[in-house]
Amino acid sequence: MHLITSHKTRIDMTKSIKMVFFLFIVATSIKVWPNVSQPGVWNAGGTLYTMLYPSDSLTFKKVQMKEERIYVQLYKGYAVVKGTYFLQNTTQETLNFKMGYPLNGIYSGGGWHLNQVKIDLLSKFKIRSNDVWIHIIEQQNEDYGKINSLNENWKVWQMNFLPKESKILNVYFIVNTNYGTVVNGYNSKRTNAFIYLLESGNVWKNPIDLGRFYIQLMDGLTTKNVHGISKNFEFKFNHENRIFYGTKSNFIPTTSDNLVITYFKNINQFDYDKKVEEAEELFTTIDQMSELPLNSLSYEEILTNDPYHVDNTFLGYIPFVLTSFITYAPFVIISIAMVIFIWGFIKWKKILVTNKEL
Repeated sequence: MHLITSHKTRIDMTKSIKMVFFLFIVATSIKVWPNVSQPGVWNAGGTLYTMLYPSDSLTFKKVQMKEERIYVQLYKGYAVVKGTYFLQNTTQETLNFKMGYPLNGIYSGGGWHLNQVKIDLLSKFKIRSNDVWIHIIEQQNEDYGKINSLNENWKVWQMNFLPKESKILNVYFIVNTNYGTVVNGYNSKRTNAFIYLLESGNVWKNPIDLGRFYIQLMDGLTTKNVHGISKNFEFKFNHENRIFYGTKSNFIPTTSDNLVITYFKNINQFDYDKKVEEAEELFTTIDQMSELPLNSLSYEEILTNDPYHVDNTFLGYIPFVLTSFITYAPFVIISIAMVIFIWGFIKWKKILVTNKEL
């Protein structure tokens, strides 16, 4: 009787241990996907004026962007932009279409790395066609593509092309770059961020023959203040004028072609509206830059960093530790409770066996 009872006790103990082991394996093999933000640049200031107006989307593919020249002057907390575009109607048709962007919205571009632009940070937008200023109106519209409009009001303007006509467009605006955030996993950093959404150029008839990009550091900024800049433009640097120069040719723009720059640091209590009041002076300054003999300046190779890079910090691991604890704690507690229960059960069995022997 003693041998049979002891043998049965050992069998029960073995089954219980196997059950605990099985539950532990199930608990620890569950995949946990922490709630982290998509890696990339959030809340950047940038360009959105090439966004097509939905009702005229088919017309855009009949116009080719032969060349674009983008001039950017980076200041502490904001950037001034001038874009010069050489467009051509490739058909024998007369084309009439609208372009526009929402007054308040978000454009989420990019691929694996998010390129998020806050549209409401774009100010003093104006556009000129063949030296004639174009009238801009407000008009209701809805979300389209990657644009999430936070209200229905858009800035809209009319474009007209005669058959085979070519036009030169000049666009000016100011953007707030002060609220950018670079995210990578649980780590993030606040920084100034500017994004030129080159991917938006795929609305035109492809390819774009040539793109020239000039980025000038203003406000006492130096290359040491530039945290990162997109590498697929092969930027070089002119030290005298503090200008980065990069090109792209014969390309069909995709998300990987976006120009992303992170620089300087977040400024507390930054008065962006006060800077915007100086718009005409700022536009005059960028005109002067665009009139420099930029292509004949001397440029040197320069080492630039990844604009998406974020240093790992101790604080960055805290959310991961907390998430892991919350996820696994119930299984650990249950496992411990079951071990204690089984241990107690086995002890109780042994006591029963001992008492019977007596």
